[in-house]
Amino acid sequence: MTYARGHVRRPDKDHLIALSHTRHGLRLRGMLTAPMPSSWDSRTLGFVGPVKDQGACGSCWDFSGTGVVEVAYNKAGIGGGASAFSLSEEYTLSCLNNGGCNGDDNTTVLDWAKGHGLPLTSDYGPYQAAPGTCLYAPTMAMYKIDDWGFANTQPADSNIAPRDDIKAAIMQYGAVGCAVAADAAFEGYTGGVFADSGSTQIDHDVMLVGWDDSVNAWLLRNSWGTGWGESGYMRIAYGANCIGTEAVWAVKHA
Repeated sequence: MTYARGHVRRPDKDHLIALSHTRHGLRLRGMLTAPMPSSWDSRTLGFVGPVKDQGACGSCWDFSGTGVVEVAYNKAGIGGGASAFSLSEEYTLSCLNNGGCNGDDNTTVLDWAKGHGLPLTSDYGPYQAAPGTCLYAPTMAMYKIDDWGFANTQPADSNIAPRDDIKAAIMQYGAVGCAVAADAAFEGYTGGVFADSGSTQIDHDVMLVGWDDSVNAWLLRNSWGTGWGESGYMRIAYGANCIGTEAVWAVKHA
C-alpha cells in the first residue's frame, strides 16, 4: 500500500523560527532545568486522541497541526477529553487558502488556530480526504490556541531541534509536531524500533508524543490509520530520517 505524505516547507519558515526563538527562547531554556525522565508517553496522561487517517490526500500537515492543537486543549483539561475532542481537518482543507492535498506545512494550521480557531469535527462534518464546499457556519464554536512556537532553545543552526529541547517541549506542552523523511522503509514499518534508513528527503509531517531512552527512540503518531505500524504509531530511533525537523508546540491556557 502507498501512503500519502504532503509536507511542503513554508517559504518564510526561517523567519518564523528566528522570531519564535526571540519570543520563547528564554522560557524554553528554563524548561531544560527540570528533571528529564528516561521515558514519557502523553497517551497515558490523556492528552492524545485516537489515530486518524489522512487517506489518499497529501494532508499530513493538516493532521500534524490539528493534532498538536487537540493535545494543547486536552493538556489544559478543557477539551472534553481526548477520546471525544476531535477538531476538523476538513474545515482547513475546504475553507482556508492552503496547499490542500498537494501539501503544506503544519504551521499553517497553527497560525490559523491562534488567530481564528478550528471547529469540532462533530460540528463541521466528517473528513473527506479532499477539499470541498466550505460548510463553516458562524454559529460553530471555534477553538483557538493562545500561542505556538518552535522547540529550539538556541537560534537554529539546523532545522532539527536538539533532543532535550524536544523532550522539554513534549513535557511542557504534551506533544510536538515535526517533519520526517518518510521513505519506502518508513512506509513499510510494521513494528519495533525504526532505525535510520539514510533518507534526508523531508516530505511528511507527524507528531511526537513521548520517548523511551531504554531503546533510544521517540514515540511517533502518524496519520495513516491504525493499520500502519504499531496501531498507527512508530518507535523511531533518535535522529533517524531527520525526525524532529522543525518541531513545533502549541499551548492553550485553562
